[in-house]
Amino acid sequence: MSGNDDMAGRGPDRPEAAAELTAFMEAGAFWRLVPEWVPRTGFAEPTPDLLRDVAAGLRQRSQA
Repeated sequence: MSGNDDMAGRGPDRPEAAAELTAFMEAGAFWRLVPEWVPRTGFAEPTPDLLRDVAAGLRQRSQA
């Protein structure tokens, strides 16, 4: 038995995987996987300007 055999039929490439993940997220199950101190609201919408700012900041940090 190879190391991949135990994952047979359970990977993200299954046809129903996307629907299961969507249902999981809509049910709020994701938040039960992260610590309570992680904020659940107040996130910025990923606008093109915000994405440019994030990319610029990451480039700047990578050169530091």
